[in-house]
Amino acid sequence: MTHDDARPAGPAMEGGACPLCAGLAALRQARPEAVEHLVRAGTELVLAVRALLEAPPADRPAPRPAADTRLRRIDVG
Repeated sequence: MTHDDARPAGPAMEGGACPLCAGLAALRQARPEAVEHLVRAGTELVLAVRALLEAPPADRPAPRPAADTRLRRIDVG
């Protein structure tokens, strides 16, 4: 592909049917406070999903880590 074949950057590249492009176009027109709020809410959502995935099932206790015989506890002072 040569430089002449490259598509121009900017609004012409945004597709009307692409949900991602439509979302990005809407974000460009939104107030900065609204974008900041959406980013914080998205972060909280991701953290909540992560906590759910990392939590052990409620009906059985968390598995105990296997004892490693190569490690020994040494009390210092």
